Amino acid sequence: MPNDYRPDWDIYTCHIEDNPAIIGLDLDLRRFAPLNNKPFAVHISVYLNDPRPDGFPKGTEFEILGEIEDHLVQQLELTLHAHFAGRTISAGVRDFYFYTADPLLHDKFITDAMTRFPGYKYDYGVKEDKNWELYFDFLFPDIQEFQRIQNRKVLRTLKQQGDIPEKERHIDHWIFFSTEADRDRYWKTIQSQRFTVEGWPLEKDGELPYGLQISRNDKTDEDSIDITVMYLWELAREMNARYDGWETVIVAQ
Repeated sequence: MPNDYRPDWDIYTCHIEDNPAIIGLDLDLRRFAPLNNKPFAVHISVYLNDPRPDGFPKGTEFEILGEIEDHLVQQLELTLHAHFAGRTISAGVRDFYFYTADPLLHDKFITDAMTRFPGYKYDYGVKEDKNWELYFDFLFPDIQEFQRIQNRKVLRTLKQQGDIPEKERHIDHWIFFSTEADRDRYWKTIQSQRFTVEGWPLEKDGELPYGLQISRNDKTDEDSIDITVMYLWELAREMNARYDGWETVIVAQ
């Protein structure tokens, strides 16, 4: 992997074939995939013994699935030089997804890892996936969910610093446009929502050079942030603009 690769695992909820699901994946792979030297996708399906009615594992079994994951990752990284790309849980099945250069003997190596867990049934398979469609088209979130994931990353950082989400504070947002007219139209649409203009940044070399920095006092609980950010994000999409993120200060007392 390139030197600037940094594993960036996160999760989100969705549905797979009408069943509730949780997908976890390494988001930083998006910057480098598809990896030309790893064109084969290997998947392993592990069947839960006692799933909840919604198809998710109970507490004790969740811990065992974590151990299974650790052994599979260790085994396939060592033997196949595989890269762990993501996992799903849905309908009583935990699936693991890897990419490798050569899947030769993958069945043996998977079996070797699973012998430690004789109480679990499992399946596996391999397919050529040069364009990493499994990663981009199945595991990767849509653009709206991706923004929500970015929101949660910031909120986790705030929480780690002792932030009190129930307290309102100054929050900045940035949006970039292709024309000044679009920027003006955007501002006219939102100015009644108590936002304040903080600046008009300019990125001369970009496709969306005309920036708008706005602020408003808001809480930092997940619902409040998602409502505000997704409103600004959706409006930016409608105007062919780019919502470029938000930042705030920590309020710990």
